[in-house]
Amino acid sequence: MRRTKFDQWSQELRDVRDPVELFGGSAQTAVLRLLTMAGKVPFRSAFDGLTLREQAIVRHLLGRQHLRLTAPDADASPAGFVLAHSALGKLTIHEPARGDVPVEEVVAELALPGWMVEMIDEEWLPAQAEEEHQRRELDRMLRTWDADGTLAERLEEVIDWVERVETVLIFVERRVFSRSDSGSSTLIRDGVLPALRGRPPADWSPEERLFVASIQLLFRTGRAVRFEEFNGRQLNAVSLRKVLTTRCAEYLRALDGHTTRELSTGELSTATLAELATLAGELVELVDGSGHIRYRRINGLTYAKDEYLLPWQEGQRSQVELPPTLRALTAPVDGEDAASWVRRATAAALHRVHAGGDERELTGILEGIVLGAVVDSRADYGMSSGIRDLSRLDGPAGRYDEEVAGLKKPDFFCCVLPSPQMAADLPAPAVTDILWQVAQRMMYNRWHFVPGNFDRVEVPRQRHYFFPPLVPDIAEWGDLRHGGHSTSRVRYTLRAPGAAMWKQPFTVGGRQYRGAFDIRLVRMDGPPFTLADLRTACRYSALVDVFWREVAGYADAHDGWTPTIDSFGGDWYTKEAWRHPVDRLDAARQTVGGPA
Repeated sequence: MRRTKFDQWSQELRDVRDPVELFGGSAQTAVLRLLTMAGKVPFRSAFDGLTLREQAIVRHLLGRQHLRLTAPDADASPAGFVLAHSALGKLTIHEPARGDVPVEEVVAELALPGWMVEMIDEEWLPAQAEEEHQRRELDRMLRTWDADGTLAERLEEVIDWVERVETVLIFVERRVFSRSDSGSSTLIRDGVLPALRGRPPADWSPEERLFVASIQLLFRTGRAVRFEEFNGRQLNAVSLRKVLTTRCAEYLRALDGHTTRELSTGELSTATLAELATLAGELVELVDGSGHIRYRRINGLTYAKDEYLLPWQEGQRSQVELPPTLRALTAPVDGEDAASWVRRATAAALHRVHAGGDERELTGILEGIVLGAVVDSRADYGMSSGIRDLSRLDGPAGRYDEEVAGLKKPDFFCCVLPSPQMAADLPAPAVTDILWQVAQRMMYNRWHFVPGNFDRVEVPRQRHYFFPPLVPDIAEWGDLRHGGHSTSRVRYTLRAPGAAMWKQPFTVGGRQYRGAFDIRLVRMDGPPFTLADLRTACRYSALVDVFWREVAGYADAHDGWTPTIDSFGGDWYTKEAWRHPVDRLDAARQTVGGPA
């Protein structure tokens, strides 16, 4: 029987809330267990999800081993502090005597001595005062927009933007601002944002004012994906300023003076929030052309997507040695690097397909790249998705025409291949089932990303889409939230989208695209992926980039002709065609006398 996401998640909650673990040791240990879902959420991220007062409480538990949690007792008066744990695994700490009553399941109570409560107050009150002070700047922004007549338009932008990312799950005190397929969707479905239309900011709640103003600023730093950096966290004015200041400082350090912006840390600390957001948006484009790459770490439980910089010189970002998965197709010319081989082999295959040959030589190149990435990263399986007929993306620059609008999910494909170990360990029907499920989801995603490459005014309002992924990411615990990931055993993942931000956009005719193809890698269990694996994925994604640019260049030189890729459909998977590249690799290994 297939284990569903609900079954798996229910078991996780039971394990985390195990009374033996909660009440058998110190309150510090138990609270950290609830807070981090037994270590599956990084402490910093989980701590950032607490309110200012909750953070003060947790800080005062640390190191005090004598304190204990007690089980909730319906017949007794509640202790001063009540701990609730939501269906999504979020810890909240409540004080009923202060009017803060939990709505989620109560899992424990905590009694603290009066002197400790006084110390908590001493920490919380100044932090709250600073937050109130910082919020005034955001309120002034809203009043200015209201006075100049742009507030209504800016609100509509926010309403539209939250629809362009996979998940929004942001906390402002006890309010949840969300747009999620898993859990609540308060922003649009429950009408939180639409209800603000036609009302002056003075009639909005403080939380609503903070959310709208902050989202406007975050978008300036790099589109709607920036919202996801606050997923699972508290959004407040202090944290917003800290994130913007840190981001600008990090970018400036990476650029090491290679910018016309001459700013000191002191100047960053005195800049307005609007100035910081604008600066971050300007600097990010320079960083993408520097000796650093941006990447994100994603936590599947909180949906948090944290951006980091990785020093990595451009000359190191290309695959040099031809992997055995490609060498098995055609021997390289002496001194030929992997990119040159892919370029030459793709051009030759295109000529043969154009002359009436079949596509197997062409698709074999893509299979070899995907399987090479799987083997070199020690993944269980991997994939690359794209469009079947590249000419469908051709057209005037920036113009979203009927050809693009007419694209459907079957117009895309996904080549998903297992590692030799997975192919040997699992029954073939189980492998096929996993691969085809994944392929269908990725076909949908690729279709969903295309409109995100066009200006908003070009795309019909009724066409739902997401902004395409721009930077590589490393994710963990994806199987605990996402139904498709659970059935396909997607626990740890790597994604390297193309065209990479350090390359020119992928161009088809006059149109430019990001997120048009990728390399994605999956581990069903075992250790998470590392930065070394991320580099590997990026190098193989660069080979996919060479493949597609060669197809686009061939079209430019041959009156727009492009091949139609018919492989990687339902029949391809059910007939177990995924075995062929795995068998080719096995034959290549035997030829050279051992594992590659």
